[in-house]
Order: sequence, then structure tokens, then C-alpha cells
Amino acid sequence: MKYIDFHTHIFPDKIAKQAVEALAAESGEYRPVIDGTLSALMASMDKAGISASLVANIATKPAQMVPILDFCKQIKSDRIHPLISFHPFSDTEEVEDVFGQASREGIYGVKLHPMYQRFSIDGKHMYGFYELMASFGFYVMFHTGFDVAFPGNDQADVEKVRKVANWFKDLTIVCTHVGGWRQWDRIHCLRECENVYTETSMTLSEMNDDEFVKHLSVFGEDRVLFGTDSPWTDQKKMLERTLQLKISDSFKEKMLYKNAAKLLRIGKP
Repeated sequence: MKYIDFHTHIFPDKIAKQAVEALAAESGEYRPVIDGTLSALMASMDKAGISASLVANIATKPAQMVPILDFCKQIKSDRIHPLISFHPFSDTEEVEDVFGQASREGIYGVKLHPMYQRFSIDGKHMYGFYELMASFGFYVMFHTGFDVAFPGNDQADVEKVRKVANWFKDLTIVCTHVGGWRQWDRIHCLRECENVYTETSMTLSEMNDDEFVKHLSVFGEDRVLFGTDSPWTDQKKMLERTLQLKISDSFKEKMLYKNAAKLLRIGKP
């Protein structure tokens, strides 16, 4: 079986150490396992037997949008599938230009983090961007749920995801952390949202296997993606734990490869 990790982070070598240290200062009990460089991620993938990883980038200010696109172009390969990002306060025409460039490069996804980018998932000023992403056939990965670095913040609540999913049914949405981190008692609201996927990072480390499988059932076999959030968890350990789950081989194959391959358009011309 092939494996795809649908949630990792790396940084350009010259800023990786500084970026990981800054994030680690706010990451609570989660500590970086690798140093946040491309070479370290590739070594981790080789050790775990992971064939490909999605790399999520976040533009924390409008000026980072084009440099992130350039970084994505540099690292994109058969094994590394990067996500572009834009800032919610960016000019719409500039965002559309970046989308066009990304699409021509074979990049079809966007990462947004409501807390770091200071917006609410259901904020009305975001609706034009959601329509634009849908028109390009892009999917959007949101950080969803709580975030240890932003206590009390509700900008990424799962109910806001449901609202956007229902308004923009042509937009494919990927929630992180099995619906929403530490909002697992509320993710049932996403059960009927057929355009909402989720990935599994930072969740097995929070609960036992039975609880984890129960939460996955909200989304069903076709809308779950394996993820680790590397460097914040170990890819090999998370993959081994996932392989031990008491679910069908068909479900494992979809979660660990097929569903991700569909979104990443692997094998399509």
C-alpha cells in the first residue's frame, strides 16, 4: 500500500530554524520532531515509508503571498505537494493572478489559518474568495477547531465550517484534526456536508483508538485523509498507529492513499 501524509509543514532552509523555534514557543506540549526543512521531511518520509506529503503554507501578511507561491514552485515534486496561501486582506485581483499561476503549475489547493491570518471562516468578506477558489476547482484546507496558541478564539469553530460548506457546495473544504481540534464533541454538525473532508493529524495523540474511529465515522470512508502535522508529530509513529486501527482494509487504503490521491489529482494528466 502507498501512503500520503496530507498535513505537513516545512520552511525555506534559511528561516526554518527560526520559524520552528517561534512556533514551538506557543505549541504547548507538542514539540517539533524534525527541524522543518525539506531534507528533514524527506528523511522522515523515507523512514516511515510515506510516498508523498502535502506541505501547507500560511501567508500571515499579504506580502508573503507571492514568496509562498515561489517556494511552492521550488519544492513541488512527485513526492511533495505544496499548498499556496493568500491573506484575507489581499487584493482580489492579485489573489486571482496567484491562483492562475498556481493552477498552471499543477497546484490546486490553498491553506488558510483563521487565527494567524485574523479572519473568521464565515466572515462575509471571505465569500468572494471562496467563489474564486471554487471557480478554479481548488480545495481549501482550513485550520479548524481550537488552537493552543490562541486560547478562547472561535474564528475556526466547526459550526462556521458548516455554514460555509452549505453556502458554497461547489467548494471542497478540508478540515484539519478530524473536524476541529478539541471540538470533537461538536463535529457531528459536519456529517451531512458532502463537500467537507478531514485529515487526522494531532488527534490520535489526544484519544484512544475507539474514540478516534468513532469520530472518523462522522465523515465516512470517502472523506478522511491521513495526516500528521509534521514536524509536530512523528510520521512513522502516526502511520504505525493508524495501520493498527480496527477498521477495514478498504477504509485504511482510502484514508492513507486513495482519498488524498483524488484531491491531489495524482495519476491524472
